[in-house]
Amino acid sequence: MHLESRFRIALVLYAVLGLLIWFTLGDATVHVGGRDVQIRWLPVLIVGAMVVKTVLFRQAERIRSEDMERK
Repeated sequence: MHLESRFRIALVLYAVLGLLIWFTLGDATVHVGGRDVQIRWLPVLIVGAMVVKTVLFRQAERIRSEDMERK
């Protein structure tokens, strides 16, 4: 499977996972750093970090493939 199609599939799956998290977890709060934070934000932030990692990996692969084409 091509890298771009795998990237698109990964982003769609991350979006579905984020929506499932958002609508599954309740409105409970956790006290963090002197503030009350809804508990659903914690796993959403983790999934967001995974999205950033995936985007950075794709950019790195693009740069690597461009370097290989120049040689």
